[in-house]
Amino acid sequence: MRRKIMVLLMLFIALILSGCTETVTDTVTVDKIKVIENPDPSLKKVKVRTDGMLSEVGYSHPHPFGMGNEVLVDLKYYEQHDISRGDIVVFKTKNKKEQDTDIARVVGLPGETVRIKKGQVYINDNKLDVFYGNDSTSDNSDSWNAVALKENEYFILADVRWRGFNDSQTAGAFLKQDVLGKVVGYEKPGINQK
Repeated sequence: MRRKIMVLLMLFIALILSGCTETVTDTVTVDKIKVIENPDPSLKKVKVRTDGMLSEVGYSHPHPFGMGNEVLVDLKYYEQHDISRGDIVVFKTKNKKEQDTDIARVVGLPGETVRIKKGQVYINDNKLDVFYGNDSTSDNSDSWNAVALKENEYFILADVRWRGFNDSQTAGAFLKQDVLGKVVGYEKPGINQK
């Protein structure tokens, strides 16, 4: 009888621990945007005006998200596709007359609750276990209250959180119509530039 109780207790503990380790993953998003040598004329060049996406993920110099560089944006992408977790987007800033757009990554989707604990993103209390889920440059005390996203709301974060001046850290949730387009790549300097 004692052995049966021990086995049940161990199973119960294993069940509790497995519930604590659930994660949210993203198997689609790649860590770097691609170089596009002959971009389609429908893509818009957008100048990078803040350096919140200047993470160290293996870009060669110059980094496409360096201040003053240009990235290629598909402004019609979301007419045919849903906004997805991991997408790097150009979005309208809120109450910023000196900067009307910015670039950051979608981490939270409609209906989800997003929380930051010590720099780590949690979705519905499950760890976002992807390369952009934890900002290693963040102070370990960086924690924010949970944000419950409503229909058509998205949580957008810079990969380097302390450089994300216009994202959901300060502006809260963004509406779908605030997302202007998807960043799809960049041209290396000197390629097809006049």
